[in-house]
Amino acid sequence: MDQDKRNSRMTVLGLVVVALAIIGIAVWTSNPVQKAMAPDEVATAEAEPPAAADEKAAAAEDEAAATDEATAAGDEETAADEAEATGDDTAASGDEAAAAEDETAAAADEEGAAAGEEAAADAEGCCKPGDTTPPLELVKIVPPGGLHNPYDWQKLKEEHADDPDYLVKRFRLPGCNECHGGGGGGGFCPALSQGVWFWGNTDDVLFRLISEGSAEIQKQGFERYQYGMVKAPMPPMGHTIKTADHLWQIISFIRSINPPGTNPPEKVIPGKYTPPGDSKAE
Repeated sequence: MDQDKRNSRMTVLGLVVVALAIIGIAVWTSNPVQKAMAPDEVATAEAEPPAAADEKAAAAEDEAAATDEATAAGDEETAADEAEATGDDTAASGDEAAAAEDETAAAADEEGAAAGEEAAADAEGCCKPGDTTPPLELVKIVPPGGLHNPYDWQKLKEEHADDPDYLVKRFRLPGCNECHGGGGGGGFCPALSQGVWFWGNTDDVLFRLISEGSAEIQKQGFERYQYGMVKAPMPPMGHTIKTADHLWQIISFIRSINPPGTNPPEKVIPGKYTPPGDSKAE
């Protein structure tokens, strides 16, 4: 009886030990235990010597420095390219500006030359019948002594034989008769028919005297030969007489009423002219 009880206890104890062993194995191989053990193992496996870590850090720093140097070099090269491109553009703009200035100067020179040639042509071509140039403009482009009447007063009268008063009408039209009388015989200004020439009797001096007036031609260097009874100055009529052609016909009328021997080419009394800055003519 006792023997049976002892056997039963041993059997139960053996079962308990087996059960505990099974439970221990199960616990040891379970996931929580493996996870708890993993960090230490990994840390142990991955632990390296301090020297190796320093070498890696230094290599990383060197690589970063090399990258920075390459970036800086690239930036400098880009800046140099941009500067060179800007310089090229600036130089090109400067060249274009210089070329434009040269073209402008050349155009101005050509224009000035053309104007000079035109003025010279006008001066050389002076003076022609039918010239519509205003008298005040003609005296500016023709130098003193260069104005010549294209009309011969006798031929002009013959051409208008059907109108004997043609020339005196041309004289009266701008109002010359108001001062010098209806036929040029004098009024409160000197008679134009007396054969006395106060400033000379050439076409040039008469044209300038009538168009610009006595005060203006005196400023330019012309001098009077003498005075008559009337001391009043000759007013400028260039603004009233519209064309050079009309003024030449008025001068033709003045010659037609003077006595023989008082008009060029029989008797030439040139204008007494001295260019400004020179000594006075005698």
